[in-house]
Amino acid sequence: MEKDVFLLLQLLALVVWGNSLLTSSLSAKNNTNLHNQPQSNQSERQEKRICNETRMLEVVHLCGYHFESQLNRINSSDWCNFTLIAGHYNIFSHCMESLIEKVDCFWPNPQAENYVINTHKLFFSNCTLEMTSFQDPPDKILIILITVPILLTILMIALVVWCSKRNDILV
Repeated sequence: MEKDVFLLLQLLALVVWGNSLLTSSLSAKNNTNLHNQPQSNQSERQEKRICNETRMLEVVHLCGYHFESQLNRINSSDWCNFTLIAGHYNIFSHCMESLIEKVDCFWPNPQAENYVINTHKLFFSNCTLEMTSFQDPPDKILIILITVPILLTILMIALVVWCSKRNDILV
């Protein structure tokens, strides 16, 4: 009996020790960012970053001008076909993200988001999705779809009851 109590205490100590290791490793991850840099270094680096909003707006307009020139090469009726403009839109997104970060601004930010929204309004305002209206299936199919699960449920219940009665006879 004493041996069991001693093993139980050892197991409890092992669980507490393992839990403390797991907790400490999880809390260490809270002090690092995605690049495994300590938070203090990141905050020092962020203090040095001052966003030049004037330069950022110039950069955003350069990306937008390039995107507009690419779209003007495509027929305006094809602007709603995303497969045709996906490459141009991807270039536009990467251009904005990389150039905005080069002028020490954060991506995304409210000014850049407003520019993207205005670009969408300018080029894609006529791209409304047609709502598909769903209809019930024909009555014959609907009756089958409803009755099959009901009958299967009744069959399974009957099978369970029958098997339980057979087990009583066999025992």
